[in-house]
Amino acid sequence: MSNQSERAAELLKSARAPRWLGLAGFGIILIAFAASVINALLSEPNTFIGRILMPFIFVGLASLLYHIGQHVHAMHANALRMIAMDQDPSKKQSEHSMGQSDQR
Repeated sequence: MSNQSERAAELLKSARAPRWLGLAGFGIILIAFAASVINALLSEPNTFIGRILMPFIFVGLASLLYHIGQHVHAMHANALRMIAMDQDPSKKQSEHSMGQSDQR
């Protein structure tokens, strides 16, 4: 069980690491939106901007989805660890569950 706890702690640390990736993805999408609005307001829309917008948006969405996936994976690993601790009472930690008086 301690191996799973170590793995869950490692996943939580790794989920926090690519925070900049999520922010970069959000920034890329905002820049693409601004570029498309500016392109639409021009009297002659630039075809180059129109060609690069779709790949630009895909890169932004991919980085956001990777960032979200890291957090979901870490939360799932943490939930599995908590279930394993509930099944084996000798592995319970004081920070995991409510006090004995709070349980019904």
